[in-house]
Amino acid sequence: MTSKERVMAVLNGEKPDRVPVCFWHHFGELAPEETVKEHVRFFRETGEDILKMMCDEFFVYPLGGASTSDDYRALRPQGYNSYYVRGQAERASQINEALSGGVVTFYNAFSPYATLKHAIGQGATLQLIHEHEDAAIHVLDVIAEDTVFMIERVLRESGTTGMMLCLQGAEDGLFTDEEYARLIAPSERQVVDCARKLSDINLLHLCGWDGVKDHLERWKDYETKIVNWDVDVEEITLRQGKDYFGGRVVLGGFNNRPGTLLHAGSKEDIQTFTKRLLEETGEEGVIIGADCSLPADIDRQRIRWVIEAIEEYAQENR
Repeated sequence: MTSKERVMAVLNGEKPDRVPVCFWHHFGELAPEETVKEHVRFFRETGEDILKMMCDEFFVYPLGGASTSDDYRALRPQGYNSYYVRGQAERASQINEALSGGVVTFYNAFSPYATLKHAIGQGATLQLIHEHEDAAIHVLDVIAEDTVFMIERVLRESGTTGMMLCLQGAEDGLFTDEEYARLIAPSERQVVDCARKLSDINLLHLCGWDGVKDHLERWKDYETKIVNWDVDVEEITLRQGKDYFGGRVVLGGFNNRPGTLLHAGSKEDIQTFTKRLLEETGEEGVIIGADCSLPADIDRQRIRWVIEAIEEYAQENR
């Protein structure tokens, strides 16, 4: 099977020749041509089956120096033809073209809450939400509008398979259920719903970035084909996740953090762990990957060790 055939088999509920693999990491703010080269190099050197794009040039939303509640109330969307929107579709298109097509690719879309947090920090974001609720809702809506514009352009113009929808903000103790439903979820759902309408193959990433358990139930009904969460933080295995998320394809298994098995373990230990994952989870409805972005300095040979173990497991169980 080709990488695309392998992935599509899993998405269609079939057993692939071997379980697909998808890892990713941040490449940092690079010139456009270097961003494209680094994505293609990562995909080729790891031998993985899915490329999840990480265009860090657009990581921070352009707030134009806004810092007060009045500034935030005055913000307007960048717009459909802005560089923030158009540039992301262009970069995705360039990456897909460099791969010569035939590859399942996902482009990154953060939720409006996560986007605001990346722009001004979590402390300032929470202060704005709790002290100037109307201004916070306004800026989240502005970001949501631009994110929807970006998703529309990426999925209609670039040849990208679907979106990786990155959600944050449901950490235990951050918001009550009522606050989350009223303040965070509306703009978040705009983004998820837009992706769902334009592609039936999207990846929902339930981020455990800070090591605090999330209220996964707040995101459980967001419709996507694939779900990825922090199996270590949430204490929900890939096997358990298949049931929890209603039989959707699950992605993950490895801890992404520096110093953990994939980043620092031996080849033997990594391959033993990989085969154990497959024994527990099965070879259908699963894609092996990590909880989140890998350290940028990871030796890409380590991902090849994972693939080698998956290939051995498939041969041993035919």
